[in-house]
Amino acid sequence: MATEEWELPEEDAAYDYEFEFDLENPFTSPADEPIASLLDAEAHHAPSVSAAASAARRNAVAFISKVRFGGELAVHPRVAYLALNYVDRFLSKRQLACEQQPWPRLLALSCLSLAAKMQRVATFSIDEIQRNEDFMFDAATVRRMERWVLGVLEWRARSVTPLAFLGFFLSACYPPPRHPPQVAAVKTRAVDLLFRAQPEVKMAEFSPSVVAASALLAAAGEVAAGNLPAFQAGVAACPFVNSEKLRECGEVLAAACGVGPGRAAASADTPVTVLGHHRSASSASESDWTIGSATNGRGGGGDAKKRCMGPPSQWG
Repeated sequence: MATEEWELPEEDAAYDYEFEFDLENPFTSPADEPIASLLDAEAHHAPSVSAAASAARRNAVAFISKVRFGGELAVHPRVAYLALNYVDRFLSKRQLACEQQPWPRLLALSCLSLAAKMQRVATFSIDEIQRNEDFMFDAATVRRMERWVLGVLEWRARSVTPLAFLGFFLSACYPPPRHPPQVAAVKTRAVDLLFRAQPEVKMAEFSPSVVAASALLAAAGEVAAGNLPAFQAGVAACPFVNSEKLRECGEVLAAACGVGPGRAAASADTPVTVLGHHRSASSASESDWTIGSATNGRGGGGDAKKRCMGPPSQWG
């Protein structure tokens, strides 16, 4: 993992984003063996443990978690999920010269912007998202950082995440009869668990396929407990699933999400977002989730804010 000098690429007027993809179906064209293609790709898209444990990653997550959106600036949970995946993948290949703010915030800003474009959601205001910060980056700098991130990712913006494996495990391993409402409920709960567990550092120790299987089994244990033994057997029969890793991942996920025997009911009453904030049960829907519901305690008026119109001569 290299330490990158802070030399952002010059902005190219012709540079634009023409990407769009579904996190559950990241490939542009159907593959003859979809699961084989996913398994081949997952190693290139999973974060490293050292990156997940870095101070830069913690600071990037902290910024995303406290961002407050109002009115039209609502951000879908999948945008936050994809943005943090970009942060993890970037830090797995590059070590920031300075891991303290505001530079991890610039990385988080650019990854949020990229993720919003990839998910085809309304673009948010760079000024608005930083309104409580003492040091602000302008849109041109964020855009240049986006280009650097894409370059480090080798322009592989179609991330293969645990969400991409949900369909396979449900279609290949879930026991019959597969009642659509029940299967949909298991999937919805698994997605919620994946969002909530993503910031946990230890989740980086497991491949996306194992993380997906663990989330589905945990969800089935809550939603369809009667089908859990057969579902577990089906998952265990998959030749690419390591049973020991599956067990370990299940334990980490349960601890991160506060689920499991004796804790599931309490967790349902106070669900936790992908970034760790507790929310009321009435607002737990994925569709109305916004990044960071906690109040930002930082003060400071507009006169105290400093705008960064480009990378300073020294970036740490």
